[in-house]
Amino acid sequence: MSDEKIAAAGVQRDPSVVVPDELALLPLRDTVLFPQSILPLAAGRPSSLNLIEDAVRGGHLIGVFTQRDPATEEPQGADLYRIGTLAAIHKVLKQPDGTVRLIVQGLARVRLVEVTQVRPYVKARVEEPSEAPPPAGDLETEALVRNAATLFRQIVALSPLLPDELAAVTQNVSEPGPLADLIAASLPALNSRVKQELLETTDVKARLARLVSALTKEAEVLELGSKIQSQVESEVGKSQRDFYLREQLKAIQKELGQTDDRAQELDRRSRPPA
Repeated sequence: MSDEKIAAAGVQRDPSVVVPDELALLPLRDTVLFPQSILPLAAGRPSSLNLIEDAVRGGHLIGVFTQRDPATEEPQGADLYRIGTLAAIHKVLKQPDGTVRLIVQGLARVRLVEVTQVRPYVKARVEEPSEAPPPAGDLETEALVRNAATLFRQIVALSPLLPDELAAVTQNVSEPGPLADLIAASLPALNSRVKQELLETTDVKARLARLVSALTKEAEVLELGSKIQSQVESEVGKSQRDFYLREQLKAIQKELGQTDDRAQELDRRSRPPA
């Protein structure tokens, strides 16, 4: 699977969704799918194409699991992380080169229990891990939620690669768990290792704390980058202004016939470096 940009869905889990006892497993290279998010993918491996074809004929539900090593060409159960995501296939588009593009939506976390099939693609028994929600009214959790949302908006504002509209995706999500998943899914700057850690963290408060730590680091990097860029632009602007002023002064001196040694020295200094 290719690493595609993650798009946040901003939807809550359908309570009617039931995690099957067994799922076909679609391996992802260096990409993590979260519940309540939508992910566009490209598939080209024969095993993945067979899996998608069977899933479309069946119930459209698959298990999406990230590979431990993106370079593994034919990953088996041991090559996948133990926590993945139950996903629904919403659209499949066949490409002229034989590959397919598909859109999947994450529904719930699932744990790989036991591999039951390896050919033509991997299937396994799975279960839904129990989530540990924070106590109602927990002030620390509320503070973490606010910090995560604030840092997310700050990162969107600082990043030249993220659209400003992305800052609004958290407005309709108030539950701590879904909010953490939505933010993690929406930021391509978070690497796959961090995202997998967040996916595997079923304790919601711990997940939020880990997310806030990652967001804080990313915000600091972006702030430092913005400061460096401003300093560079300021220095470049100053150098250009000085150069133009020297050129103007040189032109005035030539107009007045001042071609003495001092003017020649000024001309030499005014030349931009090679």
